[in-house]
Amino acid sequence: MRKYTLAVAVKETEYLRRLADYVRDSPLAEQWQVTGFTNAEACKQYAMQGYKIDLLAAQPELLGELRELRERWPAIPAVALVMGLGDSGEEHELHQYQPLPLLLQRLEEVHARLAGQPPRLVPGGDEPDGVRILTVYSASGSTGKTALALHLAHAASSHGRRAFYLNLERWNTADAWLGVPRSAAAASGGEGLSELLYGLKAQPGQAAEWLLEHRIRHPLLKADYLAACTNVEDRLTLGPEDAAGILDAIARSGQYDLIVVDLDDGLDELHASVFDRSDRVLWLTSGNLSVLGKQRMALHYGERKWGERFASAMSKALFVHNRAVNAAGLTPDETHALPYAPVQLPEVPEWRDPGAATLLSSPSFRAASDKLYKHLFHEGGESDANGFGRARAAE
Repeated sequence: MRKYTLAVAVKETEYLRRLADYVRDSPLAEQWQVTGFTNAEACKQYAMQGYKIDLLAAQPELLGELRELRERWPAIPAVALVMGLGDSGEEHELHQYQPLPLLLQRLEEVHARLAGQPPRLVPGGDEPDGVRILTVYSASGSTGKTALALHLAHAASSHGRRAFYLNLERWNTADAWLGVPRSAAAASGGEGLSELLYGLKAQPGQAAEWLLEHRIRHPLLKADYLAACTNVEDRLTLGPEDAAGILDAIARSGQYDLIVVDLDDGLDELHASVFDRSDRVLWLTSGNLSVLGKQRMALHYGERKWGERFASAMSKALFVHNRAVNAAGLTPDETHALPYAPVQLPEVPEWRDPGAATLLSSPSFRAASDKLYKHLFHEGGESDANGFGRARAAE
């Protein structure tokens, strides 16, 4: 295996020592070697002597002094190591002071994107090949959307797929499930969906890189997500173009195989836009008369409002019955003859107390979610054109 050279130019000798020691004693040593410089002239001489640099990471001041080197070898990818994003004016920035495993992971990701290994694009499409979008939806609240979406993200990660959980609810309660009500804001420096939306408007070309800087990795979920909107108005005014921009930024980061969208109840242009981009829509239902009534009205409204567009979206829809509802008890009018999943989600008695509803605390719900994931990703079965398992027709 070829080794890549990471040239790091910072003024702090101790920082260089710690970084080199970490790489040397980690599995990264098989692929990367770190060469450190505390001044720009030493880095220039290193390159002039014919030594190859595969990635240059340097403080903004030193990057400025290395302008001649970068002009001579413009193919060398460069990253500014900054105290805060936007400090350098460089196209690619990373926080210098962050946990070394995260820093090295993000440097590897930047190298992959900039050094001839960008995500492949689908011919005629806008998203990297292989990225799938799975949306969890219901026309009514309190049907278990967040629980299912989180469990599916975990199932995907457990089966070797890189998953991103995206909560687009007006009132984001995912942190309660994750058991980290305050850590999201702390881990991301207080920045999340609100700041990503601002970035999409101000610097859309850097949205994917901003995302990689601020995503949160949950150790139990084994998937990434962003902190909720710090400004509630940002979510209340979220439009279809905004949602599309968020999905595009996640997809174009090149780091994910699956995006699991936790979509709010209701039905408007935002929902239609997300449905359009989704490969599968899981529509949660239950035996509750109110839920069934809202479901029926939403289906009729969607048909009248969007016609063929809605019909196209519903061709990707799959009903998922929560709380052990008997599928045979649903009439064709209530389901519009849409297919249903061969998996029913069990009721979890301990989750009746909102304070006891935590991720992966129910073996039965976890097993059902895993089974549903396997059905969608056709493990052991046939697949459709989107790489998902074919839905079973209603019987």
